[in-house]
Parts: sequence; structure tokens; C-alpha cells
Amino acid sequence: MNRLKTRSALAGALASFACAAPAALDLASFDAAVDPCVDFYQYVNGKWIAATTIPDDRASWGTGAIVDQHNERVLRGALDAALRAQLPKGVAQRKAIEFYASGMDGSAIEKAGLAPLEPVFARIAAVATPADLARTLAYLHIRGIGAGFGLDVRQDAKNSSRYLAELQQGGLGLPDRDYYLKDDERSKQQRDAYVKHVARMLALAGDAPDAAARNAAIVMAMETELAKASMTNVELRDEEKNYHKQTPAQLGKQAPGLPWGEYFAAFGASGLRELNVAQPEFFKALARLATEKPAEEWRTYLRWHVLLATATKLPEKFEQASFDFHQGVLKGVKTQPPRARRVIAVISGNYGEQPMAQALARIFVDQSFSPQAKARSEALIRNVKAALADRLRTVDWMSEATRRRALEKLAAMQVKIGYPDHWRDYSRADVGAHSFVENWLNANAFDHERDLKRLSGPVDRGEWWMSPYMVNAYYDARKNEIVFPAGILQPPFFDAQADDALNYGGIGMVIGHEITHGFDDRGRKFDARGNLTDWWTAADAKRYEERTLRIEKQYSGFEGVEGLKVNGKLTLGENIADLGGLKIAYLALQKALKDKPQGPIDALTQDQRFFLSYAQTWRNRQRAEQERLRIQTDSHSPPRFRVRGPLAHMPEFARAFSCDPAKSLLAESQRGNIW
Repeated sequence: MNRLKTRSALAGALASFACAAPAALDLASFDAAVDPCVDFYQYVNGKWIAATTIPDDRASWGTGAIVDQHNERVLRGALDAALRAQLPKGVAQRKAIEFYASGMDGSAIEKAGLAPLEPVFARIAAVATPADLARTLAYLHIRGIGAGFGLDVRQDAKNSSRYLAELQQGGLGLPDRDYYLKDDERSKQQRDAYVKHVARMLALAGDAPDAAARNAAIVMAMETELAKASMTNVELRDEEKNYHKQTPAQLGKQAPGLPWGEYFAAFGASGLRELNVAQPEFFKALARLATEKPAEEWRTYLRWHVLLATATKLPEKFEQASFDFHQGVLKGVKTQPPRARRVIAVISGNYGEQPMAQALARIFVDQSFSPQAKARSEALIRNVKAALADRLRTVDWMSEATRRRALEKLAAMQVKIGYPDHWRDYSRADVGAHSFVENWLNANAFDHERDLKRLSGPVDRGEWWMSPYMVNAYYDARKNEIVFPAGILQPPFFDAQADDALNYGGIGMVIGHEITHGFDDRGRKFDARGNLTDWWTAADAKRYEERTLRIEKQYSGFEGVEGLKVNGKLTLGENIADLGGLKIAYLALQKALKDKPQGPIDALTQDQRFFLSYAQTWRNRQRAEQERLRIQTDSHSPPRFRVRGPLAHMPEFARAFSCDPAKSLLAESQRGNIW
């Protein structure tokens, strides 16, 4: 069914869901007791922060979550209406609806129990040799169960015109390698809680209490070994350190303990000629463990990872146990979200990257992204790109040779807005009249088949990996593209009816942020076609790195919950993008106002409204547990520092609010004056 017909079938049922509240400054949230020149984030959001309680079913609450809640209501309304509309069998929307319905049928999930996983557990029970282990890992990976490591198909970082298989470290149940290795008291407590959680889950799956405790210790020991061999989050940001193209035969020589030929054959890639082994030391350790660890321990580890991956699709006792640890202990969430949100989250994944997420998106975008909104957002993007081009032509630290290549890259940067031009074909996906967990396993198997086919075909530069209903955006260095899903093109980030200052301070900064990623400490190493290559002169690279070091140092001084410092190295790329994005969004606003002057609104100048809009979009409250997790694992700084940090570099902000530059800004020698 085409989109126009879907719109006609669902429009009447969705009239009450289609619009978010219009964009406007929340003047009542300003805290007049705070000097805006000292703490602008608190000045703009102080009263909102004081009056806001984080919902019990959330780890945090703020602008993004509020927009996400709106999008969820639209999507849930669309799904309910589509269930009543009886769409034809086989179409993508029908498959998504049946997947959703299987997740909403709690009684069927309870009745099925673990029976849908019996073939998976039987396969694991037969593991006796490293060859068995290799074949079983492939069997699990095909079905989306990330035991041991991961294999993905991506564009070749050094030849973006082709796809390349890539082996990546993985196989951990805790959020990050450091959770296994840090000696502070909180980390020890969380490890103890994790072991108890593993034992609880294994007991629910049938292990006797004593056996469950022993097996949980085995899992912890295995994962600790994998953690020791894993790269840190900072090391993973270095593209060169994570590029090691080789043949399967070379991999077999470097990591001989695991029969890689058996793995690739079972994975359906027996003809694989080369691949990127992103973290070679990890795979050496994994292969060693394949022979050193008894088969019984591997069987225990694999059983656990099946439960870890599928718990949210299983009967309530498994789902609750998973929630208690992953959401309760690690994030501080108090209660389970509504079932519909949990089911949508399973189908979507963290970023809307799961196989069936685009089928959900087709239902969403018909109701949530008008041609008017697309035209206005396209104009914003053109202006922001033009503002960066102006800066690239004039920055005094860049040589003409590098400047020319930078402008070429910016001109070649592809822009995607709203939703894909071509939707994925889901006709071969075996999703429908199955249990919830079976639909999830089958959707992953469908995606696996699609991935393997990409190895023999041309790169699809029209593809999206984030679903259009997500409140997010991204830059893909290997495609040199910026992508803005319809989900974030909503108030207060963007409103086609709002004044320019609000839109440029909201979505304009997001646009600038994503464009700047093409020139952050990682993105700058890819050329206009998305190839990892050094196109900078040595002198320009040195001057650039001197400036980024100032940003790293500034953010490393920010202190979050429990005295934890922001990791300036881990967050560097995002911090560069925040600073660059805000700067060029401001410059783009000046270009827009030059063509269409506008006076004060609510006694606030356009410059003031720009910065107020920016700070308001980052209003946020996080639970202490959530902030602790994010500071340790996330490449983004906590929201308050995403306001305080960039503004300290901008004289334009000081002028807008009549601040004393000596008190409100970093010294010139401390500013990261890149753009």
C-alpha cells in the first residue's frame, strides 16, 4: 500500500495525535535570581528544574523526552488505527503491526514461555568443541544475539564505494569494559548486583539455586576476560586504530584458537575474501579462550547471552528481572514503562536501527511531517551550510590547500530530511503470526540475509540507519551525509510557524552540530567521498589539534554526579560539534535576519531569543544512576555542560546579554576557536 492510501485510511483516527504544542520560549521557567552571564543554563531552566519530577518510568526527563513522548503517542495512535484498518498481508506496515500485536499479547507470551527458545538452547547444549562453538556463535549472531563479538557489514572506511565485513569486540553484559575493571566501591557493588542478576535469570530459566550461583560466577569470569582484552571507549574513537583489513586466513593465523572457517560458513559468508578485524587483540584473546575455557563454561556463557538478549520479549518474570537490573540498578528507574512503549522499543532498538523499525516509521511519517515543514527545514539547512562555508573561506589558521578540500567536502555533503525516498522491502521477512520473541529473532535473521547480500552489491547511498520517528539526528562519515529524521523536526526544536531565532537556536544548532561532525576530530579524517584518508597539511592538523586540546581541557574540568569528571577525550567530538554547531547556527541566523529583519519579541532581541532557545532545548533532569552511567560510557557531555561549555567560547553571547567578557568568557588563549 502506498503512503497516500495509508494516510487516507488512518487520517480520521489520528486527528487528535498529529500536532505537538507550538514552539515558544518558556518565559516562566527563567530564574531571575541567577545571573545569566554566570550560569545561563540555570538562568533559563532553573524554575523548570525545581518544579519538575522525573517520571518513575524514566531515567531522565527533558525536552528530548517530551518530544519523544509526543511521537510515541502519534505512533501508538497510528498502530491502533492500523490494527483496525486491516491492511493487506505482506505489506511492510502490516508486518510491523503484527509484530507490535505479538508484543502486546501478554497472555500469549506467558503461554509460550521459553518454548520458542528451545531450538536455540538445544543448539547451545550440543557445543563440545571450538568448532561447535564457532558454528553456534554464528547461529546466535544471525538471530541478533551478541555473544562473544559482533560481525557487521559497513562501508569500507578506506574505500567507501564498497561494503566490507567488520568484526567488532563485544560479548559483555555490563555497559562497558570499565564496569568489570574499576576498583571503586560503586563499581564493585554493581558487579555484585550483576552476578546476582545473572543467577536470578538462570534460576528462572531452570537452574537449581546452587547451580545458578556457580554459573553466574562463570559468566562473570568469562566476561571479565573479554573486558580485559577490549579497547576503551576513547580508543574506539580512533578510526585508524580500528582498521585492520585482512583475509580470513590471516585472521586464522593471528587468532588460531577459534575455527574461523567454521564460523564464516555457518554465518553464510564462506566466500568472504577479506574483512576488517577492528580490534585484533580482542580476537586473539577470544580465540585463546575458545580453547582454554571448558565447553561447559562456554555453554553457560551462551545460555546467559540468549536470556540477556531476549528477556524483554519473554514472560513477565524475565522482563521484570531484566528491568530491575538494567533499568533499576544501572539507571535508577522506578517502574516499568507502559507495555506499548516497551514493545515499540523492542521493535525500534536504541536508535531506531532494528530491522522492522522502518516499517513502523512508514506509519508515523504519514501523520507527522508536512511538505511545509520539509521546505522550511531544507531552507534552514542551506543557510547553516552556507554559514560554515563562509567560515571555511575566512578562518586564518587554515592553509589554502586544506581550505579547498574542506569546502569540497562541505559541498559534497548529502542531506536527508524527514524520511527515506525509498523504503526497505520487507516482503521476505518472516514476521507475523509468531510469538513476540520469534518475531524478533526472525526479523534479525531477515536483516542478516540483507546484510550479506550487500557484500556483493553497490553501496546504497540512499539508505537510512536511523528510523524517521526517532528524536535524534546523525552524521555518517563514510557517506559524508547528515540525516534529520521527522521525529526531531518537531516543536520546540523546530516549528514551521515559529520565528527564525527559535528555529535557529533549536534545530539550527542541531543541523550545525551534525554538519560540524564532518570536521570534528574524527570526521575531519574522512574526505568528501567518505574515505578515511589524510587530506590535511601537517601544519593545519597541528593548529587544529592545538585548538581541540583547549576544548578537551575545558570539559575535563566539568564535574558531574558523585564527583565524576567529564571525560574530555571521550566527549571531544561531540563537544567540538556543539561549539561549531552553535557558532554556525548563530551566523546562519544573521544571514536570515539580513534578508528578513525582525525586531524584538516579548522584549527580547533575536540574538537573545536564539541563545534562550538553545538553552531551553537542553533542559533536562537525570537520575544520579543515569548520569553516572552516561559520564562513564557516553560520548556526549551531560546537558548542562552542553550549554555552559560552548557559550564560554562565544563573544556573541556576552554581547547579547551585556555580560562582562572578563567574567563570562574563557580567555582568548583558552578558547577553541576552530570555526
